[in-house]
Amino acid sequence: MGTHRRIVSIAAVALAVIASDARAQTGGFVDSATSGGLRPRFSSATIQSFLPSRGRFTFPSPYNTEAIRLTNASDCGGGDCVLSVGYSYWRNINNHTGSDTMLIFLGLDRRKGGGGPTLFSYNKRTGETQNRGPLFDANSPYASVTGEGWYFSATQPNVLYVSASTTHLDRYDVINHTLSAVFDVASRPDLFGSNRYIWQIHSSNDDRVHSATLKDASSYADLGCLAYREDTKQFFYYAQKGLRYDECQIDKTGRWLVIKEKTGLDPRSEVDNRIIDLQSGNERVLLDRNGAGGHSDNGLGYMVASDNFNPQPGAVRVWRFDMDVTGGEPVASVAGQGTLVYQTTSWETDIGHVSHANSQPNVPMDRQFACGSNASRKDLPRANEIICFRLDGSLNTLIVAPNITDLDAAGGGSEDYWKLPKGNLDVTGEYYIWAANAGTNRLDAYIVRIPKDKLGAGSTPNNPPPNNPPPNNPPPNNPPPNNPPPNNPPPNNPPPTNPPPANPPSGQPVVWTNLVNVTASGSTLRKTAGCGGCPDAGAISQQQISGTGFVQFTMSETDTLRFIGLASGSSGTDAGDIRFALRLQAGRAEVRESGAYRSEIAVASGDTLRIAVTGGTVEYSKNGAVFFSSAGQGSPLIVKTSFYDLGATLTNVTVGSATSATNSSSSSTTATTRSAPTTSGTSGAMSSAAKRAAKKQG
Repeated sequence: MGTHRRIVSIAAVALAVIASDARAQTGGFVDSATSGGLRPRFSSATIQSFLPSRGRFTFPSPYNTEAIRLTNASDCGGGDCVLSVGYSYWRNINNHTGSDTMLIFLGLDRRKGGGGPTLFSYNKRTGETQNRGPLFDANSPYASVTGEGWYFSATQPNVLYVSASTTHLDRYDVINHTLSAVFDVASRPDLFGSNRYIWQIHSSNDDRVHSATLKDASSYADLGCLAYREDTKQFFYYAQKGLRYDECQIDKTGRWLVIKEKTGLDPRSEVDNRIIDLQSGNERVLLDRNGAGGHSDNGLGYMVASDNFNPQPGAVRVWRFDMDVTGGEPVASVAGQGTLVYQTTSWETDIGHVSHANSQPNVPMDRQFACGSNASRKDLPRANEIICFRLDGSLNTLIVAPNITDLDAAGGGSEDYWKLPKGNLDVTGEYYIWAANAGTNRLDAYIVRIPKDKLGAGSTPNNPPPNNPPPNNPPPNNPPPNNPPPNNPPPNNPPPTNPPPANPPSGQPVVWTNLVNVTASGSTLRKTAGCGGCPDAGAISQQQISGTGFVQFTMSETDTLRFIGLASGSSGTDAGDIRFALRLQAGRAEVRESGAYRSEIAVASGDTLRIAVTGGTVEYSKNGAVFFSSAGQGSPLIVKTSFYDLGATLTNVTVGSATSATNSSSSSTTATTRSAPTTSGTSGAMSSAAKRAAKKQG
């Protein structure tokens, strides 16, 4: 699927999301996250007075929001079988857009009178609410699991992703009761080893890219994080660093992977965030002290994350993955990066598990919102309510409903953790599901309708920013040493029958123009400013190639990430604009054509690499030997570069068979530089134990 088609497919999801429940949203009110206002909690008797046995109801004043009771004692034979709804990033509600009927999945503990994973439905028009029965036959291995970590597809209404501590991820059609495989790590013992299983799975909104934690089936040890791209059948694998691994999660575009673990870069860290671009292979680290998230959820190219090092209590910040995440507090001064979007008024409470399962394409981040809910024995502002907040830094907070949770009541068991109202949003952002005991001896599941219009969220302005979808063909995974390459690598074209001349022409040194965050020394370029790991540096040649010609350079260092190639007159620093390029990193030169992966070869310092265009053919060579060729031509072409890592260089760049420049712009040989951000941060008034609790995932 091409990039254009992918954008169209995501846009279709957006149109579906916008066309959600047409009935008027009512209730709720907006307050500030800094407000100290308190609402008295409802007693158990009051709650029972407005709860129906099942179906639609309205929370009393001051909330006045519409809600649904999904379960009751009859679903559990009178027992306490309803399990916690799970985590904020796994959707329990299907994509019900365009249908009167909403499907909901819940886990009902079979040991306590339930039927195992069970399907419920709710008619948005009539309010009819039904228990449709267990999803699996009693003999199925899936029938006895809790369903924790299962989730509905963002696009396919009947598809539920299921796994049961096995090697594989499956799709399950909840209506037709059919299973189909997505991937199986047992198929790649060369990459993952044997006796493995997967845990905590996530999927992109288009169902194309999936991530999971890899664990040892004997010791249950966390081994690392994997991603799988389904359309190309490619695995990516990132071993954990052995300090303190938590989890990993793919973002909703399928391009960005977030791994939560202690990296060892800062001894003060409890959990850092490794942010990996699957498109380029580049990795950056957001340190704990700079805002790394423990409880978080990913949007389309960004993350909404709790920041326990922040000077504000209960802080939640937003991090864009295409911007610098390495600089700490100064980054907050960059528009749209590290923005504080929610806080509490006391260090004794926080947002809990934040949900952003409603992230919409083609809507700017600052017009979107997230929701969350926590519980406390203390009367603190918003500590016992379901709330939502805009991602624009206004700190405007929508008070939606009481969580009707009593941590001292028997329902939900003896541990507070399973009583906490962890909930999640549906794709429309209009419905939030959670479980609560209502002050009784059993948990039940509830849904509240979010009056999101009161936040002014979700509308699309004239020029929304792109969501940075992944390219057609991301680079293959680089497995550990001695492991064979991933499945189905594109074949390298064999060398031509006639060997190239021993001393091919060397051309003329490139004269650089349009320098951005780089310094030129003759025909050599070096990235000297900008963000470490960001594609925000580069230059183009004054010379042009007409018809036949080449660009040639000498390999310098082998570890840094940079691109060089021939482009059709494009300025800027985006590597995807280079029609015929080489991507250089980790001792490999990859052929990339307009961002698409074609082939690769090992390289070392001192190697001479060339891209030559002649007679409608593009040839890529190392030390005079062609290792890949493709059809392509264009006139005129210029040399274009894109640098990611600070200190990355391109040495002795020359152009052959070139005409004189037609670009009249001029530039000094030194790029404008910016002051490097500091790495100091504010520790916040929390103990190590408190920080660990705030970061704890499972």
